[in-house]
Amino acid sequence: MKRTKLQKALEIAASITGVVALFITAIGYPQIGFVVALFASAMYAIYGYTTKQYGIMVSSLIYGAVEIVGIIRWVFMGANNG
Repeated sequence: MKRTKLQKALEIAASITGVVALFITAIGYPQIGFVVALFASAMYAIYGYTTKQYGIMVSSLIYGAVEIVGIIRWVFMGANNG
């Protein structure tokens, strides 16, 4: 499969964003980490769609749903509910 420069850049940006989100969450800021991870999941979904890798797209949408639950629990319900 030949990828365009945009697709390659999107893959790299999504990977870096995902790692940054994990690091932010690990150092104790899950409220921010979940939001950053949601952006990474959105980029992975776009990447999966543009490269016709629908498994990546679907799994990233599922991860996005988990991140939305994390955002709701940590941001709107407070840290004691996480």
